Amino acid sequence: MQFNKSYRLLRYLNRHHSWLSRHTLGGLAWLGTWLFTQSSVLAGLMRREFIRDDFRLAFRRAAWFARHIFPKLDFFEDPFFDFTMETDAAQQRQLDRFVKRYRGSLSESVYLTDMLYLQAANIHGRLDESPAGLYPHAEVVEFYNTADAALAALPVPPAADEGSFSERKDDFSKADAIAALSDFADALPLSEWGWYVVSGTFLGLHRDGGFLAHDYDIDVGIHGEQIDVDELVETLAAYPRFVTKKVDLHIEITQSDDGLLHLEKVPALVKLIHENGLNLDVFVHYTENGRCWHGSIIHRWENSPFELKRATLEGVEVNAPADADCYLTENYGDWRTPVKEFDCTTGTPNLVVSRNFLSVALFLKRLAVFSESDGKQAAKLKQTLINSGVVEESGSGLQVVRSFEKAEPLLGGG
Repeated sequence: MQFNKSYRLLRYLNRHHSWLSRHTLGGLAWLGTWLFTQSSVLAGLMRREFIRDDFRLAFRRAAWFARHIFPKLDFFEDPFFDFTMETDAAQQRQLDRFVKRYRGSLSESVYLTDMLYLQAANIHGRLDESPAGLYPHAEVVEFYNTADAALAALPVPPAADEGSFSERKDDFSKADAIAALSDFADALPLSEWGWYVVSGTFLGLHRDGGFLAHDYDIDVGIHGEQIDVDELVETLAAYPRFVTKKVDLHIEITQSDDGLLHLEKVPALVKLIHENGLNLDVFVHYTENGRCWHGSIIHRWENSPFELKRATLEGVEVNAPADADCYLTENYGDWRTPVKEFDCTTGTPNLVVSRNFLSVALFLKRLAVFSESDGKQAAKLKQTLINSGVVEESGSGLQVVRSFEKAEPLLGGG
């Protein structure tokens, strides 16, 4: 049995839930998690997410546990979930024990990419806690060795025409989307904030004259150089019809002249949920080296700098990229041909893989899953990773590019 991703499901998970629902499900989650993991730490983690009304994260994590314990009962189609999300070091140690305990239920490449998530979270945590730019040498070497092992364990993908993606029905609620966009325009007046529609929302406006019938959310952009991001977050938090669910930071790892690693963070994505349950993502755009980019902790999409023009989307006045063909071609390639099953990593020619360990882990996880189920997507993602300098191909196969490995650990390293 499987619950495929749908707008109605997301709306249920996103909406506000009663005290009774949160505490009842939180108690059941605590008990079920403890029975199968024997870890009060992981049981507490599951309970916490229900209690604080983060049902979407709670169900994603519960489905991840279930896939490892009962592989044939894949309740949710969510194989790329970062199960280290919003966890601390103690919780990650317990997750490590859990993954190793159920290793026998996983393919070797899926198991190894699970370990990559944990190793990436550990490296990022150590760098984040070290203002001096700690170089965790042993952990970095272990990460690269695990990545190479995961690449070596990839199965031969099925034929390119035997992909497992299936079309989903058009269940996006135009009424919900119009209400959310109208309220967003009220919260952030266009004349003051200068925001604009992007990605799939702009594609729907330009090609279809409205919202895409098979979409999930609304995507808008705003130029980071022209606003104060803290003021943006405060303004949205004060608007009663939206809940600010999360502010994602884009992370790039840089290396200083003395060889130490540093986490560079900038606000990238404000995730909003309207009172009707619809997601609205505000992507902060930055101009750098002649390119306009936006992203998340793991993604970075680059465009040519674009001018804006006024447009109307479902009766709401918006800004939009003026050169629609250039913008959409950079984002989608053949944007004129409608598709109903879209992957943001293999369907976007302008994707650049973020320079951090978690991003590498997630993309290798995707490659492992696609290699088991979808030859066409596996081939496209493999080429994306090669083009982005994440992996390289030689006579012996694929290897990860060891961007930050050092021959010897520096002072303070692992």
